[in-house]
Amino acid sequence: MKIILDKIDISGNLNNFAQYLEKTDRIILSAKFGDGKTYLLNELRNDEAMKDKYEFFTICPVNYSVAKNEDVFEYIKRDIIVQLHERKLLENIDLNALFGSVFTFDDLTSVVSFLLSFVLMGKFYNKVYNKFLEIKKKYDEKKHTADKYLLQFANTAGCIYEEDGYTKLIRMAIEWIRQDHSLDGEERKAKKPVLIIEDLDRLDPKHLFRILNVVSAHIDDSNRPDIVGNKFGFNNIVLVMDYDVTKHIFHHFYGAQACYEGYMSKFLSREPFRYSIKSIMIRDFEAQLGEKLGIHELLPYLKHFREKLAGSSLRDLYKLTQFDTDSYFKVSKYCYSKGSMPTSLPLFHLIIYMMECGMPVEKIEEDLRSLNDFIFQNSNGYSIQYKIIKLLYPVYITNSPNIEYIKAYNATYNFWLNRREDGCEVAVSPVTISEGDLEGFIGREDIGDTIIPFLKYLSISANLSALRLD
Repeated sequence: MKIILDKIDISGNLNNFAQYLEKTDRIILSAKFGDGKTYLLNELRNDEAMKDKYEFFTICPVNYSVAKNEDVFEYIKRDIIVQLHERKLLENIDLNALFGSVFTFDDLTSVVSFLLSFVLMGKFYNKVYNKFLEIKKKYDEKKHTADKYLLQFANTAGCIYEEDGYTKLIRMAIEWIRQDHSLDGEERKAKKPVLIIEDLDRLDPKHLFRILNVVSAHIDDSNRPDIVGNKFGFNNIVLVMDYDVTKHIFHHFYGAQACYEGYMSKFLSREPFRYSIKSIMIRDFEAQLGEKLGIHELLPYLKHFREKLAGSSLRDLYKLTQFDTDSYFKVSKYCYSKGSMPTSLPLFHLIIYMMECGMPVEKIEEDLRSLNDFIFQNSNGYSIQYKIIKLLYPVYITNSPNIEYIKAYNATYNFWLNRREDGCEVAVSPVTISEGDLEGFIGREDIGDTIIPFLKYLSISANLSALRLD
């Protein structure tokens, strides 16, 4: 048996986040590690409606964590430029305006050398190279009237006032994206450029705030110090992180009295967009498990199993959908001291999922015991009593293969294994019979002596080393 979750419906989350993008220029996408932030962002980038409206760029500061502060922003700029080139968004840039606005020849040479280092030979390569040669002849003759002191800042890597060729190139490309334009002979409507700064959770804490401080220094537009914008002209900047965990880290580094909300106000225009698809995935997983094993009504009574699912990361849940429980059985039959039965019965597959999600044997025993207890506690649970007896049949029969009855809260049930050519199933039927006429029956107090022997025999039939019991 295999549970398949190829697609998780997060359309509601996607629509909500789209509204955030529409109305919020600085966003923190907050979710716990492994709760599906990347899944949401991938769906966002692949959604046709979003692609028509936005142009997404992604950088991962974890790649720069060991770099010096002044180098971090240089890496960011180069990553953005590479993405611009990959999407052919540099080819219509006005090279005359760009090269003519660069302050020094060294800066111009640096930008051109970087572009030609990853641009393949072709039309754009020749355009850049020829334009560079053309401007090079005139460059020494051109006199800049800007103050030398300001020029020093404008070309200092990492400085908040820098306006080097890389910055200008990005800004021009971003401005071009924001306008109606032609690309490869095709007319395209204006889009809103969005910068996504991803995987901040993966940064070592000592690097996290150093990177954030570098990003913060460049969020302000040096041309408009009175407003909070961003140096490149992106419509939106999205930080991907766990806002609440980062708060704990912040107070650990800067003290309990430090104002985390004030510090983070630079990065967000409103409350963080809090997100998790784990609850959706758990719901879908339980729905399939309940349907395939016929235990949907019984899941609420498996307290420890559901708690384990709730505490799992998205990656852990995904792993549960990647294996086939049939492959865990060495043989097609579960063999015990006085008989055998097919491993196709639902309980065997449920136990495998319990083990694979990390439940210890004692918790499995407690969950099975709680199911059994329901039969003896509830007077209005006939349908559930049927399902529990059918599910727990392998447990009941392991120690006492000749038992055919179970005395419930207000009824007695006969149960047996109905074998057919196309398979088998457990049959349950209520009976009217006096206690004195019962040759053998199982009662509430017997379950504790039955579960552990069942698990021991199961560990022999299945490849589950965690079930090895002394």
